[in-house]
Amino acid sequence: MLFSKKSGGKPIADKEIDWYRERTDFDPESSRYCFAVLYSALDHKPSPRQLRYIGDEAARLISGMDPFFVQSVMHTLGSSGGKINTSSWQRHCSPEGYRALLICGTVHPNGYLREHCLKLLADDKKVLRFVLLRMNDWVPQIRHTAWDILRRQLRQGMPVGDIIQAMPFVEFVRRGMRAQRDEGFSMEELDRVLMEIFAENAETVMRSPIRLRRLCYRVFMLHPQQDDRELLLSFIRRERDGAQRSALMRFYMNTAERPLSAELVDEFSRDKYWRSRLDACEYRMKVSGYWEGMEELLLSSHYPIRGFAEYYLDKNGFDTLMYCRSHLPDTIHALCDIGSRDDIEIIRPYLESHPCEALAALVRLGAGDSKELVWKAMHSGDTKLEKAAYRLAGSVLRYTRAELLNEIKKESDPHRCWRLISLMMKDADSELLPILIRLVREYSHSRSDIIAMIERLTYYRLGGHYAVLVSQELHDEITEALEDAGSSIPSDLKRYILCSMRVMS
Repeated sequence: MLFSKKSGGKPIADKEIDWYRERTDFDPESSRYCFAVLYSALDHKPSPRQLRYIGDEAARLISGMDPFFVQSVMHTLGSSGGKINTSSWQRHCSPEGYRALLICGTVHPNGYLREHCLKLLADDKKVLRFVLLRMNDWVPQIRHTAWDILRRQLRQGMPVGDIIQAMPFVEFVRRGMRAQRDEGFSMEELDRVLMEIFAENAETVMRSPIRLRRLCYRVFMLHPQQDDRELLLSFIRRERDGAQRSALMRFYMNTAERPLSAELVDEFSRDKYWRSRLDACEYRMKVSGYWEGMEELLLSSHYPIRGFAEYYLDKNGFDTLMYCRSHLPDTIHALCDIGSRDDIEIIRPYLESHPCEALAALVRLGAGDSKELVWKAMHSGDTKLEKAAYRLAGSVLRYTRAELLNEIKKESDPHRCWRLISLMMKDADSELLPILIRLVREYSHSRSDIIAMIERLTYYRLGGHYAVLVSQELHDEITEALEDAGSSIPSDLKRYILCSMRVMS
């Protein structure tokens, strides 16, 4: 504790409150971190006026604050052995202040106070998260008290939105394992109650944020029951997030007691998210095996689906390569996967009608004029094609710095210029520093982005813990570039670069 009980002069409660006021007057943002000192004044019989002040501060600070943060703040207190008179809190504090002091008391280091405050809040359905937090308490008796309160609150009914908001704390109880070591506690019972609540309020679940919906779905997935199949199907059809819809779909298919109907599998196969479509195809292969029309999957723009089709088609003796060659341009992507350089001239005529697909295929198959095709595409005026060409230039092709610098100097469009500068950062090292420093002054429209690149190469944001190792020639070149840059480079960054360079012997 910050102040000793043996201190002379003012009463200890006065000293702690005065310290808190002085500190928060100087730095208002520190009030929540200093609150533990203010709360400790409750150990020293504060006056009614002081009690009301402490309660009002507590109500102001913990409003909307995460319970884990409240707990971490309160754990900076010592575990007082004295008994705190909570009845005086109720007499002298406002209702909001009294409630806030009790909430803080549920995470106090003193176990007796935690349990006492928890019992006083038993009928307050707005503190569900703090009750769940105490279900992972290190004191068994407090865990029992929290479980009794939670069961009573859930039976009496509480707003479904509050329960959904508290789902991260349910997961905290599940993973914490302390409560599950108690004979009187049953995680299955808690999950069963939650499943009943969510089933009756599916609309509220669907309106929740994805991070909370995922936890609500998890309760059903941990306890698969055939009675919940229709509800899960409803969740799948209404779920907006593709990845979560795919997870629900896999669970639904893998836990089915009998094969799904062809109509339902076909519905899943038409899902707009590619992973869901692949899941449906894998399920269909597992249940029915190879089917007529599987080759149509080769038309997909997603490689995992094409790879699935290519594997099973080849396994069943289907001539995939011939099919791809005879169904161009729809199968350009698939032909790029399994084709060879012999297919380059077959694809080339489609540069006019399907420029993005044909360009990607030609580059990946290793066409001799790949670089020329990409440069031409990057200046085509077609935004989509230019972006595709830039991605190919960065992921498949490699250009020398001399080539890129030459193109940068000739480029007048700022967007294309920035893309070329970004290409230079592929596999960048300290030798690129003088080039970037000079570009800062020449290309003011990209100044902040180029400076960010320089900071990354020199570890500027890491606080100077790393040296930039350079040769003497490179040291001189960087120093000269910094002098030429003038005020284009921030003075702090310039000073940092000069101080962090180390010449290799």
